[in-house]
Amino acid sequence: MIGRERELALLGELTAGLSGVSAVAIVRGDAGIGKTTLVRAAVADAASAGLRILSGACAPLSGAVAYGGLDAALGVGRDTDGEVFTSVAAGRAWAVESMMRTVGEIAEGGAVLVVEDVHWADTSTLDFLAHLSRNLPPKGLLVLLTWRDEDPDPEHMRWLGEQLRLLSVTDVHLRPLTLEETVRQLPECSAEVVAAVYARSAGNPYLNAELAGSGAEPSESLRQVLVSRLDAVGLPARMVVAAAATLGRGLTDDELLAAASGDADAVWEACAAGLVVREPGRGSMARHPVLAEVAYEGLLSRDRRQLHSRLARCLEAALPGRPSAVAVAEVAEQYHRAEDPDRGLVWSVRAAMAAEQGYAIAEAGHWYAVAASLWGTVREVPAGVPEKLPLLVSAATHLGSVGQTASATALLEGDLTAMSTTREDVLRAALTRCWLGTTVGDTEQALRDVELAQRLASVDDEPTWARICACEAMALGTCSRWDEAEAPARVALDLGTKYSDIRTVGKAHALLGMRASLQGLLSQALGHDQTALAIAHKLAEPEDLAMAGIGLTDVYLRLGDPDRAIQVAGFVGQRVRRLMLGRHWLEDLMDGNVVQALYESGRWDEAVAWMPESSAPSDLGFFQVMAVHVHLARGDIAAAEQSLLQAASLCERDQPLFVGWYGEARTRLLLQTGHAEEALELALSVAGTVHASADKDVEVELLLTGLEAAAAVGAPDRLEQLVSRLGGVTKSRTRAAVSAVIDGERSRAVGGFDPDPWLIAAREWSALGRPYEEAQALLRAAEAVLAGRPGAAARRTAAEQLSAARHLAERLRAAPLLGQIGKLARLARIDTGRDTTADDQAEPVPGPAGQPALTDRERQVLGLLADGLTNREIGRALYMSPKTASVHVTHILDKLGVQTRVQAAAIAARLGLDQPPPM
Repeated sequence: MIGRERELALLGELTAGLSGVSAVAIVRGDAGIGKTTLVRAAVADAASAGLRILSGACAPLSGAVAYGGLDAALGVGRDTDGEVFTSVAAGRAWAVESMMRTVGEIAEGGAVLVVEDVHWADTSTLDFLAHLSRNLPPKGLLVLLTWRDEDPDPEHMRWLGEQLRLLSVTDVHLRPLTLEETVRQLPECSAEVVAAVYARSAGNPYLNAELAGSGAEPSESLRQVLVSRLDAVGLPARMVVAAAATLGRGLTDDELLAAASGDADAVWEACAAGLVVREPGRGSMARHPVLAEVAYEGLLSRDRRQLHSRLARCLEAALPGRPSAVAVAEVAEQYHRAEDPDRGLVWSVRAAMAAEQGYAIAEAGHWYAVAASLWGTVREVPAGVPEKLPLLVSAATHLGSVGQTASATALLEGDLTAMSTTREDVLRAALTRCWLGTTVGDTEQALRDVELAQRLASVDDEPTWARICACEAMALGTCSRWDEAEAPARVALDLGTKYSDIRTVGKAHALLGMRASLQGLLSQALGHDQTALAIAHKLAEPEDLAMAGIGLTDVYLRLGDPDRAIQVAGFVGQRVRRLMLGRHWLEDLMDGNVVQALYESGRWDEAVAWMPESSAPSDLGFFQVMAVHVHLARGDIAAAEQSLLQAASLCERDQPLFVGWYGEARTRLLLQTGHAEEALELALSVAGTVHASADKDVEVELLLTGLEAAAAVGAPDRLEQLVSRLGGVTKSRTRAAVSAVIDGERSRAVGGFDPDPWLIAAREWSALGRPYEEAQALLRAAEAVLAGRPGAAARRTAAEQLSAARHLAERLRAAPLLGQIGKLARLARIDTGRDTTADDQAEPVPGPAGQPALTDRERQVLGLLADGLTNREIGRALYMSPKTASVHVTHILDKLGVQTRVQAAAIAARLGLDQPPPM
């Protein structure tokens, strides 16, 4: 364990601490870096301490063998004892819970679960290990995983990233050995040889040993060294070594003999040469995984096919009467790699069915896809094997249900009618692809598939028409054509009820709930959504649960009831994650509703806490776009920009609602960072898309942001364009507040100073429980009072409004708004009950063409005037008399066409003239 003392001690600490808490450790590093050596040393120490050891491994050529890294350790794939599940997701949850019970029983006596080479693991193994890491037994279990740092597929890299973010996971990243440690590793070698070895190996322990012990020149690479060792034995022995790369476990004696085509001498030759190691209780395996990989890569294609064929026949002959899904998948993989299409097709279908029975959904989808790829290559399709299109539909259905939507969609590309002559098969495929198209945002394709299904369905087949109508309503609703979606949704509800198609009934209620919510019929929407949730919960369908959760949280958002939204999201999220073993992408929408509800009610700390970790991946980006508002309101521009970047996929979809939310957030960011002109143009360009969404709430937010931008740049004509395009928002629950804001921003855009609309808006926002908007309206009212009504009474009124606005902004910790309030208070020399500081700054707003022609000196004076300085203070700062400063102020008032210092500062801030030139 040279150079690994610290890592071994760390694993020892985790093992010693199992009496108090369970843990997970991932030992990572390059091939040959010593992962297996370290793990075996740690396991030996644990075994000597009386802990139970369970071991499994994954292999690069074992294929989609469900729970391939866990079968030997935990005995997965148990019989369900005849229990019938309402959904495949419920069955998978049962299977995982059964494994978790086994883990819990093992942990009671203290145990270490080892799974090596997780970078090759199947989807089910990855899902279970992730679930286990999040739900460890309270104590008694150490999960010890090894991971080779290379370039695995995105699914595996995403899994690793998620694991390393968990507090329960310890990252044990092995570094190369130093030169001094290499000297200690190779005590028999001279200093010159060690230096040469180290120069080639860069401190890789396995390569150190191979270069120093094989007699090879130190200039040779690890691959060259291993090839030379393999060349020292005959082809049958090399076949034995290569066989070790094909299964994620040790090989039995029969399997070794099969690999050598019955040549026992070849098996002994491989063992005698130190290429294969026989371990009691674990079978035989290559001395190092890289050795097996190199042996396999060195075989000719013909030899590889023969190796797989011999192993397939051996594995098939050894199958018990009721084989596990793992055992069947091993046979299927070997026949597939042997390029034996006839046996490969039969066994792929069997592997898919076995995976279904074991509720390994991703692997079932994989094997159905493999079977479909082999279907056209066989001489004759055996009896009992489905046609190609049903195989593809089964594959797409399973892969889609575990979130692999892109892969599922790709399977059904092309003309479905050319794939089968059976009308029922094409119809089923069209409905499957319709739903997949809806989920990935390709609603045009989804609607084309609806039309295809309608042409194929018999007029009298009402149960099928129920499903067609549900798909049509979902596709239309997704692209915001809710007026058209309502009719098919009601037909789906009626026919689904008539024929007891409970799932279709639940989907129809969810769709009708969304429609009613957009119409403002919230009581009606609540009834539909609650029914949809009850049905989805009964059927244990994660997608339907998430859809119902979205509908209900949306209703509570519109009702201004964040507590009920939180309650629903917690209930739905817990159940969805039990069934999915992780997040469902639709949870982004549900979480976004909760974040928005908390934001609007001023509970920003809770909104931030509710957001998933910022570095966590998101398939949709909806909750991130909601997070932009929280970050901007608190002045965290960097976080807002990062959230908006993560939400960029929303504008790539064809759903107007998503494009609208993204566009509004980007408009708000532009406005707050001093790009009011760009913000206004973006608001105008997005307005048409948003209006098509039929969602008044998203129209409200875009309108409010666009109005503020129009007033900031003094553009009354474009302000009226926005009002015209989004005028329908006055039908929403915020109609009174929004109408008042429209009047207030109209006044600001033409340089007027009318506080009354802002006072109405503040009152209405307060009634709606939206403190941030209330504080903004009070600030605007104070600005108008000070600019339009000079005198002591006006100052007292403004002071009351600013004090109330400051109180709200401080509670929210709305830093930019506090800065604006502080600046106005200094300018008007108003005491709001709080000392203002130099950090209180209003955001500068660039002005349009045709700015008043102020001299540099006048702009210097104006900048100090805007900071609230008196004439005497201005004179002192600019080394002039108070009288001269007064003259400059008078000229500035004349040029700006105003009567008071407050009016001058307000207009200057709007035009960007309050920033003095360099002195």
